[in-house]
Amino acid sequence: MSNISVIKAAELLLKANNILIITHRRPDGDTTGCAGALCRALRQIDKNAYILENPDITKRYTPLIAPYKPNENFTPDFIVTTDIADTNLFTLNAEKYIGKIDLVIDHHKSNSEFGKANLIRPQAGACGEVVLDVIEHMGVTLTTDIAECIYVALSTDTGCFKFSNTTPDTLRGAAKCLEAGVDGGEINRALFEVKTWPRFQMERIIFDTMEFANDRKVAIAKLYRKDIDKTGADMDDLDSIASLTRQLEGVEVGITLTENKDGSVKASVRTTKEVDASAICSKCGGGGHIRAAGASFGPEIDMEKAHQIILSATMEVYREANART
Repeated sequence: MSNISVIKAAELLLKANNILIITHRRPDGDTTGCAGALCRALRQIDKNAYILENPDITKRYTPLIAPYKPNENFTPDFIVTTDIADTNLFTLNAEKYIGKIDLVIDHHKSNSEFGKANLIRPQAGACGEVVLDVIEHMGVTLTTDIAECIYVALSTDTGCFKFSNTTPDTLRGAAKCLEAGVDGGEINRALFEVKTWPRFQMERIIFDTMEFANDRKVAIAKLYRKDIDKTGADMDDLDSIASLTRQLEGVEVGITLTENKDGSVKASVRTTKEVDASAICSKCGGGGHIRAAGASFGPEIDMEKAHQIILSATMEVYREANART
């Protein structure tokens, strides 16, 4: 089915029961906030709804989804994904549901429309915007606990509302959450200001080892596993660390390469308005948004090789842009 409307998505959920919600690998505030809000909303209208356990969940986002883990006897009749662009982002325990997704709710322009019904709004700053609209069309009351989940989704995916993907709808959604009783200041402080000691050490390593290319328009940071393990940093400590490369004046493309435990490398790309991050990552088998995208390399590609590949893709995007002007 092609892209459906918010109203149609709400109708599908109102007709459904025994609903399972799935979040993506390496879950962030958007996928977990959306899942937490939607599950709480469905339960408010007496739906039997659960969120599939995510083995990658970190302590920061655990409270959003952990209370809604299904019991062993639960069999879903309707399956929803939140903030997932493609099935290759499914966790291992979710892969058995590939081909069985009833509703996809997302905001990535690269979404492969893998659901029987797909609600995709690429212009949304966060998937939380879309989920909030669905919840409202279901006639659900925006309680404080639901609003907190939505606020986390909106805030984290827009960098505390300072990234260029922040839209008027993002801010209107945040305002609704504040009106529902959310303490936005405290949430923002916890998510964006307070740093653990491992996070502080990782930031120092990034600034000490950052490399540059293309007249310092491209900044590349490498997070080696030995440094991550030495500092004791976990996924919460590394959350949003990719944005650091873009803070330097003159940098248009910030690339952060992170070595995973199995030796594979994850690339996170953040750009300014001059460059399309998604175009860079798509050349490496990934995708995402115009200003924020990512790609993954297998264990056979080490950090230095990943560096060469992502830098080559970046320079190719620059050449293509120059050829069009």
